[in-house]
Amino acid sequence: MIGALFERLSSLHKVWRNLFFVVLALLVGLNFVIRPEESHFGWDAIPGFFAGFCLIVGLALLLVLEKIVRPLIARKEDFYGDI
Repeated sequence: MIGALFERLSSLHKVWRNLFFVVLALLVGLNFVIRPEESHFGWDAIPGFFAGFCLIVGLALLLVLEKIVRPLIARKEDFYGDI
């Protein structure tokens, strides 16, 4: 029963992805219309700042993990030997 549910959800992969991007664009667009009551810092007043900031920080985190952390924890292909 659960396997059939997961099969159905995975077959709708493109629909879920497109829905995610539509909701994301809607939220960023609403940031231009709905303003925070009071900005504590100068960059708080820029519409969509936190969306862009999170995108940049997320990409930087991916690069750090891929280039620095992954080589430190990676094992050779034959690390476990013949099992």
